[in-house]
Amino acid sequence: MHRSELERVATCVACGRSVTEGVGRAYDFGSDGVLCWKCAVARGGSYDEGQDRWVEAPRIDDLDVEG
Repeated sequence: MHRSELERVATCVACGRSVTEGVGRAYDFGSDGVLCWKCAVARGGSYDEGQDRWVEAPRIDDLDVEG
């Protein structure tokens, strides 16, 4: 793994799984919050492949994240 890729690894605030920012379909929120794909979908998020964006945001109100 390239060093710049190591600097972009985040942790899903719901399950603790490592998430590489900018890769896959993670849901970024606030200043540092990230949900992995599984947690974002489980929390009601909906991703549109054609638009390449989250069209329905997952519930994050119960997560302890600043920003």
